[in-house]
Amino acid sequence: MKGKKRMKELIKSNLKYLIFLAVFGLIGGYFTALYSVQILSDEMIEEVLEQVGSIDVLIIITTIQSLSYALILGIIGKIIARKIGLWRKVTFCKKGNIELALVTLVGGAAFILLDLLIFGEFSAVIKDSYAIKPTFEYIIASVTYGAVIEEVMLRLFFMSLIAFIIQRIAKKEEMNNTILVIANIIAALLFAAAHIPATATSIGITPMILIRCFLMNGGFGLLFGRLYRKYGIHYAMLAHGGVHIISKLIWILFI
Repeated sequence: MKGKKRMKELIKSNLKYLIFLAVFGLIGGYFTALYSVQILSDEMIEEVLEQVGSIDVLIIITTIQSLSYALILGIIGKIIARKIGLWRKVTFCKKGNIELALVTLVGGAAFILLDLLIFGEFSAVIKDSYAIKPTFEYIIASVTYGAVIEEVMLRLFFMSLIAFIIQRIAKKEEMNNTILVIANIIAALLFAAAHIPATATSIGITPMILIRCFLMNGGFGLLFGRLYRKYGIHYAMLAHGGVHIISKLIWILFI
């Protein structure tokens, strides 16, 4: 009885958080699935149909998978983050807001400029990828799955877990910045590597594209991780979503 009562109290105290995770998990998964179908080649679609039977089934599987990631990793991530002192209530401060604005505005513009002026000069595939405007499905997937679910997985869960493990191995009684920076670097590298499959599907893989993937996604991962450890996961989510919004607006309006 005590166990059931405690579980009910736990769910009630985290109800808003669970609803937030569920909503973004469902929306993010659904639109990520729709976008994935858009960029799949005819050969890949045939393979998918052989494996799951229909595109509708693929969309359902992807949506459920996203929801599962959001809820399971979101809950475990929050527990770990609380243990190591990284969990913060959703509040805002002037310094954090300034950093958030800088990462969002400068980062969003830099993403496009680096592609067009540097990486695009060495790879026609990268530059040509901007010839087609981003679809509605791609934009929604970016600001839901990308900004929220990826931050739950890579920062709230994985970065927190790595920091927790390092703290235990180093036998430190309290968390320190050195441990958090190391955890952030590892999480950022994984964040970059996690983008390789989607990049391969959309524009292919070359040495230059791999370098771009690790430099850009890894660099942004470090910035999002810094915001997380200093101000909370909500700052990382807002910055991630903001970079997507600014970069997509520039892409739509000026390219």
